[in-house]
Amino acid sequence: METLVLLEQNVQQLLEQYQQLKQQLASLEEENLRQREEIIASHAEYQKLKQEYNKLHTAHTILLGKDATDEDRIKAKQRITNIILQVDKAIESLTQ
Repeated sequence: METLVLLEQNVQQLLEQYQQLKQQLASLEEENLRQREEIIASHAEYQKLKQEYNKLHTAHTILLGKDATDEDRIKAKQRITNIILQVDKAIESLTQ
């Protein structure tokens, strides 16, 4: 009879531990989700800042004129060409 009582106590302890672990898992899953959302937001901000940097770099290269390196001039020209193509596509889509 005593072993049955001990077995019931052990089962009860296991159930309590299971519930605690279940709650801990739920908490960790919530934290994981929050951090994933934070990473996504940080990545979006990084992309936005990267685009802004490229725009500023292009403008700076244009302002430098003769003092800009050949590589900077080529990159600036490519960026301007891409911008023109995007504007052309936008105008074309608006006229359709």
